[in-house]
Amino acid sequence: MKYRILVLGRHEDILATILRLINNMEGLEATGTTDDEEAIELFYRHQYDLVLVGGGISSTSEKRLKKLFSLHTPGIKMIQHFGGGGGLLQNEIRYALEGNAGNGVNVADNPFS
Repeated sequence: MKYRILVLGRHEDILATILRLINNMEGLEATGTTDDEEAIELFYRHQYDLVLVGGGISSTSEKRLKKLFSLHTPGIKMIQHFGGGGGLLQNEIRYALEGNAGNGVNVADNPFS
């Protein structure tokens, strides 16, 4: 089984790197965009297990997307990633997919943002 991940970032080059890293990880398949409206379109058209939010996304965008995604797919997990290499990225994703994130960590309610 492959887990599907939607990646949202603001920088094309960084997004391409993240997508390459994720798509090279066993059992994961990622699609990404730099545009909120395209992210919504992709999310509604495909079934995702996780949404990964990269740097440069405003808290307003995060909250809006989390609300829309949650209405469409209740319980969808949405995590933040701000860099740190493939090992960290893989651990963040695995941690979220195993059910250890998303229930108590909601980027739309993140008190630290």
